[in-house]
Amino acid sequence: MDFAKWISFSLVIIFVYIIWQIRQILLLVFTAVVFALILNILVKKLASFGLKRGYAVLLAIATLLGIIAFFIVIVIPSLLVQFQDLYNLVPLGIQKLILEVDRFKYNLSSEWINSFPDLKQILLNLQPLLNDLLKRGVIVISGVFGALLSGLLLLALTLMILVDPLPYKEGFVRLFPAFYRSRINKILMLTKIELEEWLADTFIKIFCVFILTFLTLLILHIPLVSAQAFLAAFLAFIPYLGSVTSVISPMAIAFLYSDWKSWIILIIYIGIYHLIDKVIIPKFRKNRVVLIPANVIIGQVIFASFFGLLGLFLAFPLIIITQILIKEILIKDIFDHWQISK
Repeated sequence: MDFAKWISFSLVIIFVYIIWQIRQILLLVFTAVVFALILNILVKKLASFGLKRGYAVLLAIATLLGIIAFFIVIVIPSLLVQFQDLYNLVPLGIQKLILEVDRFKYNLSSEWINSFPDLKQILLNLQPLLNDLLKRGVIVISGVFGALLSGLLLLALTLMILVDPLPYKEGFVRLFPAFYRSRINKILMLTKIELEEWLADTFIKIFCVFILTFLTLLILHIPLVSAQAFLAAFLAFIPYLGSVTSVISPMAIAFLYSDWKSWIILIIYIGIYHLIDKVIIPKFRKNRVVLIPANVIIGQVIFASFFGLLGLFLAFPLIIITQILIKEILIKDIFDHWQISK
């Protein structure tokens, strides 16, 4: 390897190292881009009614600030009380479940007992994993007000990208060689379309999950209906893992009052997610984004290990982008044109 190649290789290593060191900031920027795309959907909808983009952007920002104020003043205070009760009740329900499983195991033969997993040990093993996941969450600025300042930074980035996205796009495209910039423009447009399709699917899913879980828990007289429905809708942002996690809380609380209600909730929740994925979303969405489940779960594990809790929530859009980059750049632009020199 000659000197020029050594220099190029060293620069690549340095570049990768710098990217790794600022990965949390890059993830924050990506989150801002996702939020800007969400607001841009509203802007395009308003513009379709004849409103100029500038006024549509102002109306979208006012709507966003109004929603934030509504949640801070009205929704969050009431939910905090319910989440505190939820925090106290769920461990009691899990503890009762462990006692029931131990009682069931006691009536079995010793061979069957050894084949059952120890729920206490499983929970103990999960605790450090959850703690590590939370520690890796995106708090760019450390300290007492770190989370608040990170939130304000996220809001500022989102609004700046929404108001005038063109300079940021052009600046990113100019990082590539001139002969490849038109190709990068096409890839960015394809990525934008795919992310907007995913956001539309996700909004429908979140809305349906909230309504259906709220009605289910209300009919079954399960306490803390609003908090649990909100939690289920929030976790609906995470495909597969979120739907599995969302059923733990209502099942644990229902187990405190009635054993059979807990299993009814499990069956209904499975039916809800199946109905949404197989019937409701396909009915309203013709161009929905569909990924292989195994790829999604593997991607969630990888991005959660790299970026923490926010990486887990943003795993699906990150997987979409990764899939597009592999298909368009690695396969089409490199592998499909790879020729062996004679």
